[in-house]
Amino acid sequence: MIQETADSSGNIALTQQNSISLSSGYYLIFYKVSCIFTSANYMQITPYYNQSAHIENGIYFATTTNGSSACGSAGFIINAATPTQLSLTYSGTAPARDGELNITVLKLNR
Repeated sequence: MIQETADSSGNIALTQQNSISLSSGYYLIFYKVSCIFTSANYMQITPYYNQSAHIENGIYFATTTNGSSACGSAGFIINAATPTQLSLTYSGTAPARDGELNITVLKLNR
């Protein structure tokens, strides 16, 4: 991941190339993933936060035997009762090419 806009409050920070650090609070998360498979495959993207995987907020897309583009998006709200790391995990039977990830994280005032 590459951070496009920094959070000057320090609540949201890209701490590693594949992980976002969130301070305590409620967050709106929206993400979109797309890629190309050259043969039959599937893409499963699973968010990880609050020290566990959350498949209920994941994306799943299966391709045909000829391959195709694959895409999906999801949005959800999380309660980070304590500071947490947010990451997305890819599962599939083969590598993807020309992948793209867009993720938006907004801290909510509650």
